[in-house]
Amino acid sequence: MAEIRLTEGSIHFQEEWLTADAIKARIKEKMDAGDMKFADLAAALEELNQAMENARRIEVRIVLTQEDYERLQQRGGEDDNESVRKAILAFIAGAEKSPPTMEMEAPEPPAAETAEKAKRPEQAEPEPVEVAATIPCSKCKKPVKVPSNDRPLELECEFCGTSIVLEGEKEEERLDAGEKDRGPVKNIRHQDHFIG
Repeated sequence: MAEIRLTEGSIHFQEEWLTADAIKARIKEKMDAGDMKFADLAAALEELNQAMENARRIEVRIVLTQEDYERLQQRGGEDDNESVRKAILAFIAGAEKSPPTMEMEAPEPPAAETAEKAKRPEQAEPEPVEVAATIPCSKCKKPVKVPSNDRPLELECEFCGTSIVLEGEKEEERLDAGEKDRGPVKNIRHQDHFIG
């Protein structure tokens, strides 16, 4: 698999970065010259087109402390977009056990609310119930664990990276159907992701 720059829409081909238009122009030049040996160019064009079709653009604006910004640059270099992209890929790949947190100051609760809380006994948070359910991935058919009954729930296949969204079911529809519970897996929507 060739290296692809999704932001520029280019592929690394024979020591050059080429866009889809540049590849098409080279194929046309070869055809005009009677040279029909352009299978490698066509394969690179297909790979680039497939990657661009499966790419998703995310535009965000973030504000970092100088210290966090310098740490981000250490990860990805001087190009801020590339730094953020590499940090996101590392997070997705699980290279970091927990995402970096942004320190935010919470407003102080009013004194009356603090006094009210002090009067109430501490209540333990309920433990989340784990559901031992799996569904097959729509792409590679490997089992994907469904950790809870919460909906909507987004899962990712550990084997091929396909994103699976489990959507909630309207309560009225369930009551009309006379069903109490049909299990944890409902309304599955699959979506492939490619990160270049």
